[in-house]
Amino acid sequence: MKSINIADQPWLSMRRTISITVDGIRYRLFRASVTVAVIVVAVAFLMNILAESLIKRSVASNTRERIDTSRVIYNWSAKLSSPGSQESIIIEVANCSPDSDLYRETQRFAAMNDDDMAAFQTHAQKIVFVFDFFNSLDYAKRRAMIHTASGLEILNRLRTPENMEQFKLALSRIRSVHFDMSFDELDAVLAKGPEIRKQVKTIITARRNAIAVINKTLKGKTILEKLATANGPFGDTIRQAGFIFDADQTAPLVADQAQRLLDILALEESMEERPTRQLIAQQANILPADVNVMMMWKYLDGKRFATRYLEKMQEGGLKTEGLTPDRLVDLAQGRKENAALLRAERLTLDAGKGVLGLGERLGWLLFVSMLVCGIGITNAMMMAVTERFNEIATLKCLGALDGFIMIMFVLESCFMGIVGGVIGSILGGVIGLGRMLAAFGVNFLGAIPIGDILVGMLMSVLLGTILAAVAAVLPSFKAARLAPMKAMRVE
Repeated sequence: MKSINIADQPWLSMRRTISITVDGIRYRLFRASVTVAVIVVAVAFLMNILAESLIKRSVASNTRERIDTSRVIYNWSAKLSSPGSQESIIIEVANCSPDSDLYRETQRFAAMNDDDMAAFQTHAQKIVFVFDFFNSLDYAKRRAMIHTASGLEILNRLRTPENMEQFKLALSRIRSVHFDMSFDELDAVLAKGPEIRKQVKTIITARRNAIAVINKTLKGKTILEKLATANGPFGDTIRQAGFIFDADQTAPLVADQAQRLLDILALEESMEERPTRQLIAQQANILPADVNVMMMWKYLDGKRFATRYLEKMQEGGLKTEGLTPDRLVDLAQGRKENAALLRAERLTLDAGKGVLGLGERLGWLLFVSMLVCGIGITNAMMMAVTERFNEIATLKCLGALDGFIMIMFVLESCFMGIVGGVIGSILGGVIGLGRMLAAFGVNFLGAIPIGDILVGMLMSVLLGTILAAVAAVLPSFKAARLAPMKAMRVE
């Protein structure tokens, strides 16, 4: 009998496969554009949420840093006026970094070596954990566990066996509350309590003595007035008293902020004088009795009004030493910047929570949108397969393998995913950037993480492509398994 040798069917090259796929998209451009539009909407939604999340997280970090910097004067005014409470010192030590000035300053006042200070901070962090746990409870749960105790009184109360038993009993009954510390560890914290208190009292005494040394140099001036000269001898006095007060960075910053506060106070006190009130009333077209401080700061934003206001201050016999029109404008703009920082702080309270900083609600919304997009792509590709039964049958009759048919449809979907992903990522990024600039203003333009946004756009394009490819698997498999004769009979 004559043998028949059947040779393996050759595969078309990838270049030829791509060419056939592109031709298929071009001939069905309208349906392809509909599929691309579905991907664009989904990817734009993803990129918009991602861009806003990245920007809010960056703005939140920038805002906290700028607010902390702007409040240095308040921290030093408080530090040089009061030694602080025992609880505040424990919280400060627990939250500060070992390489910070506050850590080294506290170690100096406590007269501890490095090992003792590290152990002190560790115990302080455990005590703060206990504080935070009870502060997170509502009134009823807190009262059931520790009655009305607060601060270090909590440790004193839990040190007695009957009160500890009350705490354990209440904790076992309230199933919604979980105490993430073993009772053995809590007992160790309570046992260490008296020693910690003794160390804290030593720090308070040392701070009080240092403050007494500083108070002797005030000579009738307020601490704020003296801090305005922190660049000079008063800065040396602070350092000699035992405080770590950096002469190159901290001192100039504190002196500048103190002088700004003094100038602001002088301007707000000038509102009581008749010439200045009349000037503001004339500018606002209201009665002098209706003038308020906010109006003054509003109009001082312009140099022309600032010059006239300074002249009225001099006319009223007020001190204007160090004040110039440019200085007044700078102070007014500084107040606007502070208001913008506070507004940004409120708007970014939830920044960084959840996966990618999206939050649980947005995360689920994003998941649902991706699911809908995947279903839409699958439906579009299924329709494409149905419309191309004759084409698929012809290709199979010409020798196309199932794998080639499947690759062709998956490639077609990937191409549409890339196009839709690029358009959607650009559109979503622009919308997200515009919304965030409208919310925070141009003051935070430097805080926008351009690099992170570009990475997010690349991820969005990749996700759109993968989503399109995965959604095309089922339709392409159906197309690959289609029998040629059956497909030929479909009209």
